[in-house]
Amino acid sequence: MDDLKIIELYRSRNERAVDETRLKYGGFIRHIALNILGIIEDAEECENDTYLKLWNAIPPDCPEYFKAYIGKIVRNISISLYRKNTAAKRSCGVYVLLSELEECIPSKESVETEIEAKYLSSVISDWLRTLSEENRVIFVKRYWYGESVKDIAAQSDFSPAELSSLLFALRKKLKKELTEKGVTV
Repeated sequence: MDDLKIIELYRSRNERAVDETRLKYGGFIRHIALNILGIIEDAEECENDTYLKLWNAIPPDCPEYFKAYIGKIVRNISISLYRKNTAAKRSCGVYVLLSELEECIPSKESVETEIEAKYLSSVISDWLRTLSEENRVIFVKRYWYGESVKDIAAQSDFSPAELSSLLFALRKKLKKELTEKGVTV
């Protein structure tokens, strides 16, 4: 079923919307959650929470890009669960991902309004478009989907060490771009 029909099911409060979403995007949702959390049970919990969030958000929301909308929801739910689960112990996983980006992404305190957040998103999106397709895919796999350097290297022509160097260079370029665009880093 196409995305517009699934969204219409949500808007008409038809419970089949959840089944159709699970059928079309269940693997996508679990993939993101599992990459962030690393525990299948937590990923399954996030998947179910994502369906609930979609049910409660549509309507009034009417997402233009349904897959991206779903990705954002599951990612936020997964990160929140990760932070809850690791509040007392700072280990690897998402903490490593977030700490790698920490030097070039402003903290929550400096992005105080939704307008600033949209501007930041716009600057990052524009910057991503300047990258080669290969570098853009690598950056998104690492920092959006939470894939490990080892897994991305296995899918590319890079060794893990080369990939780590490339990601470092990309983060450095992103930081420069954000600074030039007036985003407080």
